[in-house]
Amino acid sequence: MAVIKNIICVILILMPLSAFAQSKTIAILPFEVSGKIEDGVGDAVAEITQNAFVQHSDYKVIERKQIQKVLDEQSFQLTGATENVVELGKILGVDRIVTGSLTKLGKEFTLVMKLIDAETGEVLKSEKISAQISIEDIDNIMIDLMVEILTSTKQRSGFTLIIKKGTGLKKMDFMTDTDAWVQVFIGNRLIGRTEKVQDNNSPEFNERFEISDYSGELILLKVFDHDVTGEQPLGQVIISEPKTGMYPIIGNVNGQNFNVGQIEVAFE
Repeated sequence: MAVIKNIICVILILMPLSAFAQSKTIAILPFEVSGKIEDGVGDAVAEITQNAFVQHSDYKVIERKQIQKVLDEQSFQLTGATENVVELGKILGVDRIVTGSLTKLGKEFTLVMKLIDAETGEVLKSEKISAQISIEDIDNIMIDLMVEILTSTKQRSGFTLIIKKGTGLKKMDFMTDTDAWVQVFIGNRLIGRTEKVQDNNSPEFNERFEISDYSGELILLKVFDHDVTGEQPLGQVIISEPKTGMYPIIGNVNGQNFNVGQIEVAFE
């Protein structure tokens, strides 16, 4: 008997602690949509988001059919109020809830997601990203990256971002070359912008931006062309992690994505 007890003790010691830990559960609520968005897109985005959480997180994800069943049976109205989210969390018996919205303004989609503590209603993380993309690309360009950020446990840190140069920028003006400048975002925070480089489709910027508070948000570079009639969007670069290299500038025309040049960046 003593031998058996010793064997059991050894097994328990060798087993990883994760074996005793129960995965947290999460519910992806229906997404709000606004702007010129076709019917059913909100449901499709929520479904893609659910699949992304299954692939990129350790959460136990509640099936959306089960959520909808509870909403229908309880005649539950989602108004966005915190108390409603907490109440629904109690009914579903989950630890976390994800709410989201998708808006289209002109050619640009804006996706917002919030990770909420279902017990307290506290917003644990909130992410927002805007991009001129076709709706078919929303999963791999916006949703996958955003879910990875919401579930990241990286500690906040800092770095220096250097916008070095652009190459092969699309010519925007008939008579002259592009007058390019770059706007820098970390998540939904505007960090700053470069100076304009006049009449140059391969502009040298060599400008530094100090980022002191970073915890895995998307790094977004919006590239513009200065014109006498205003600032024309050329395209944008989405960087998922601080990694030195050359990144494509993606423009959008009539819902189609095009490579309109490259931006070289460095991280220190």
